[in-house]
Amino acid sequence: MIPSLSISMIYYLRRLLRQYEPFLKPVIYEGAGLVANAEADFYAVLESLYPDVEELATATEQLSRLILLHQKKELLSIEQYEAITQQIFWILGLKYTPSGVGKESVTA
Repeated sequence: MIPSLSISMIYYLRRLLRQYEPFLKPVIYEGAGLVANAEADFYAVLESLYPDVEELATATEQLSRLILLHQKKELLSIEQYEAITQQIFWILGLKYTPSGVGKESVTA
């Protein structure tokens, strides 16, 4: 059975994608899979990126764990938070490239 994302996780992902949209670039070839964005069907995106059932289950499970960690921002260092952010987007087929050296003030 493939694990699923809860409604609150999907909401969190949508907010995260809106917040970081200017810093995200797809890492898949055009037409090779669906591109994740704030309005996307995440199940369809993940199924297009991970056609193998076992890979899909692993990616969904990893994404769930990373979202839970990401939500505990106050317990993480800036480096840990940024690394988790990058991992979340990578699973969704996106590369997060923050511009500049300092922290951006990005709002949803």
